[in-house]
Amino acid sequence: MSRQQHVAEAFVSLADTFGSGVDPLVLVDRLVGHCVRLTGADAAGIMMVTARGGLRTMAVSDDRADLLEVFQLQTGEGPCVECLRREQPVNAGDLAAHQDRWPGFVPLARAAGFHGAYALPVRVNEQTIGALNLLCASPGALTEDDLLLAGALADVTAVALMHWDVEPVRPQDVLTLVQAVISAKATLETAKGMLAAHGLLTPAEAGAALRAYSRRQGRRPSETAQELVHRTLDPATVVVFREGPFAADSSTAPGGDRS
Repeated sequence: MSRQQHVAEAFVSLADTFGSGVDPLVLVDRLVGHCVRLTGADAAGIMMVTARGGLRTMAVSDDRADLLEVFQLQTGEGPCVECLRREQPVNAGDLAAHQDRWPGFVPLARAAGFHGAYALPVRVNEQTIGALNLLCASPGALTEDDLLLAGALADVTAVALMHWDVEPVRPQDVLTLVQAVISAKATLETAKGMLAAHGLLTPAEAGAALRAYSRRQGRRPSETAQELVHRTLDPATVVVFREGPFAADSSTAPGGDRS
């Protein structure tokens, strides 16, 4: 399959708001996965603005502890914070030159193996609702075309997030929907913790089991998470899906997604 075909598939998967099992958390997962596969970025994450003006990490391209720590720190400083404050892209292609700018973020990112960072605003109707962060192992790894593609993917995802449900969205509903997505993420993390504790799984294994179970049942992952948290679904029923054909994550295949 050509690169053009992979790009086209990425846009189609991000615009698919009514497919079985598709919900906002699936869409942001797909976004970061496509950014890593289709650009020169080695890792990607998306953060969204909370009702109190803070930041919440919604998706990362993998669950490495050091990468999660890098993104967590950016709730206080780093490219994403600056991108949201300025509502403009931030290009820090060589992090070594930005030590004074982000004294906490730069050493942590470099220790994790990243030497370049970029952040792009995620907008709906000119309203910034979050930031897409791209991290690179080598300085200056992303081209202008890479950034344009990542920005376009983020734009499509932002629109899809506002229209994934059946109700039409009014401009004044944007903040409400963003908070609903953030709340769904919190529920998902709680559910993953329950599965991890029940089945002695890693967070990544728990997430894979939840996604696999949801796919098999034709459910949205956020719905499965709600049932687990509300204790209307037994964790044991979900944990068994951590292995077998339905636990395979298609995001590892070129042009796949993270549904």
